[in-house]
Amino acid sequence: MSNKFFVVFALSFLVLFSCKENITEEYNFRGKEYYPLRRGAERNYFLDSVHYSRILNKVSYFKYRIRETITDSFLDLSGKINYRLEQFISRDSGRSYQFYDLLNTSVDEYGVQRDAENRKEQILSFPIRNQRSWYPYYFWNDSFQSTTRYQYSAAGKPFSNPWFNINECVFVKQRYDSTFIFIKEKREIYGKNFGLVYRLKKDLDFQVPNQPDGFVVTWQLYEYYP
Repeated sequence: MSNKFFVVFALSFLVLFSCKENITEEYNFRGKEYYPLRRGAERNYFLDSVHYSRILNKVSYFKYRIRETITDSFLDLSGKINYRLEQFISRDSGRSYQFYDLLNTSVDEYGVQRDAENRKEQILSFPIRNQRSWYPYYFWNDSFQSTTRYQYSAAGKPFSNPWFNINECVFVKQRYDSTFIFIKEKREIYGKNFGLVYRLKKDLDFQVPNQPDGFVVTWQLYEYYP
């Protein structure tokens, strides 16, 4: 009798544990396909950086690789599933990697939140719709963050790079300020069933004609293991 009880208890525990694992990996929100999250998934990016120095009268080019892996999932204090994203950088064409950054990412009915150094940012807002805008830093109260707005500049459009042709993407305009003397721009592109496929950050000063000062940084996805 005791052996039978033990077998039933063991089977019940395994079923409960299995269900718990399935629940922690499950999130069914409209728009989630543009930021798929699964433990073990890996994305690899080429990070290209161009720096312009007016003082040195020099242009410097840097080429790196970023490896991003979803290493774990956990419940935060509110009961929301978070995914741990670990990033490593290679400065020698992939021969060796060093720690680069740690991100926690979550998805709910409102969108996708990315948390870096305890500063949360809503990188995608649901529902996804062309020209729709939102406050990405509504979690914070300081004046600059509370007035910043992101916008979908295009939705459901294709995007291609030398490694992928993706039929449906959303294009997120995070910042674009332009005058005769400077350009400040931030953009990201997310592919359906791919996640982040492209990132641009540009900060250029043209106070001296034909002698820019600042930088342009781009990320491009070249490998993805879902």
